[in-house]
Amino acid sequence: MKIKLDFFSLSGLLILSLFLISDVMGKNSMQSDDFSSCNLLDGPQLEKLQSTVIHFHKLLNGLKVYILQTKRLPIVSIRLLVDVGAGDELPGEGGYAHLFEHMMFKGSKNVPDGGHFAAIKSMGGHINATTDYDKTVYWTDAPSEFLEQVLWLEAERLKNLTITESNLENQRQAVLEEKLLRIDNVPYYKVASEFMVSAWQGTDYDHLIIGSEEEIKLATVADVKKFFNEYYQFDNTILVLVGDIDPESSIAMINAIFTDSGFSQDQRIVKSRDVKAVLSGKTETRFDPLAPFPLYALGWHTVGKNNRDFYAVELLADILLNHDGSRLKKQLKEEQELVFETIGFPLTFEQAGITAMGMVPHSYVNFAQIKNLIRKELQQIRLQGVTEAELCSAKKHRQLLLLKKMNSNRSMAELIADGVLFFDDPWHFISAIKAYEKVENEQIRAVAREYFHEDWLALEIVPGPGVRLMKFLMEILPTNLSKTIEHEFL
Repeated sequence: MKIKLDFFSLSGLLILSLFLISDVMGKNSMQSDDFSSCNLLDGPQLEKLQSTVIHFHKLLNGLKVYILQTKRLPIVSIRLLVDVGAGDELPGEGGYAHLFEHMMFKGSKNVPDGGHFAAIKSMGGHINATTDYDKTVYWTDAPSEFLEQVLWLEAERLKNLTITESNLENQRQAVLEEKLLRIDNVPYYKVASEFMVSAWQGTDYDHLIIGSEEEIKLATVADVKKFFNEYYQFDNTILVLVGDIDPESSIAMINAIFTDSGFSQDQRIVKSRDVKAVLSGKTETRFDPLAPFPLYALGWHTVGKNNRDFYAVELLADILLNHDGSRLKKQLKEEQELVFETIGFPLTFEQAGITAMGMVPHSYVNFAQIKNLIRKELQQIRLQGVTEAELCSAKKHRQLLLLKKMNSNRSMAELIADGVLFFDDPWHFISAIKAYEKVENEQIRAVAREYFHEDWLALEIVPGPGVRLMKFLMEILPTNLSKTIEHEFL
């Protein structure tokens, strides 16, 4: 199982890896001379795509089922999405959504502990799960001939999940070990994650997905059973099947297997997201004894998935941050030689978002120099917008990301499930393609003024005293001398 990593989650691993192994990724320049058309699909192609049938069926117990038949290969991808994430946790419940991701594999009335994994493996299939702030997802890839067995396994754990003191304690320890391994002992991760949490104080996103050690230790069997009964009901669940299966017989199969919900509907809790209208920036310097090098990070509170500015924000983030050819990467890394590497960290929730970047600075560069360059670049965009080539390339990139997902049954199931969850539309990704196409330069300027301002989130992660002293000396030496020393020793 895996957690969907939150803000700066990969900062330790990715930034450090990028620093050590340099630029190993292929160039994907944001500049393009061919912008006669910024659409990867024309009207007829979009219409043909939308003419593909996604079969919908809703059971009497509320389970929503979506089936897309593809006959390319004899496999099926099954995605069970439960509408609960870390953002739904009440005070004292931190980490419960992720804990249940673990608990769902601990056996049920008719399946032993570990039996679900073993059954899928015996079919030659793959299985995993992921938790984020808005949802918990369980996915399986298996040969189509085993569809009925996979569906039975999914229904069995929803109906008859085993929750005992023994398996709760077992998974409590597994989560705590995961936190220790993936967060607490990873350079940058713990410090950056704590900063992210502090940036969301007062909202439903003000704690880590994995939760706190204190809350996880205090969870009781009664607590987790209550959480399960509140959220793990069929009317709070979306089931998506994509693959070489017959829709009609699959729906009959699902009706037979999932009909009995196993618990009453009156236990459901419907909780809306609580995000403040205005979230302010903050600037902090934090010490990380595990960090081998300094790390600078800048971020901006932006918007969620269903905000009218979402598509313009994503395009501007691409133009600024998210590619080797993006404006800030080129300026900071290649032209001004202020950083070894930069990496974008876009994070989007249902109702809110953060656009951020992490930077490993050269030893002779301080944060103020980088901030000044970014101020000037953003001001230029606010006043003049971006070039037609930049905007066109960004549009093509965003469309391409969506179209590439259509080549995989698993990713297609993800697109359908997320479209239903957030927009009540299984074909929402087609609407997204059209929305990216329609963004104009004035909208880019508008979101630059509205969100990408100096009320930003600025974090400087400071390493151990030896590196701090070295960096102080390198900053005060003549730049050419510092560059020579850095080249020889780093």
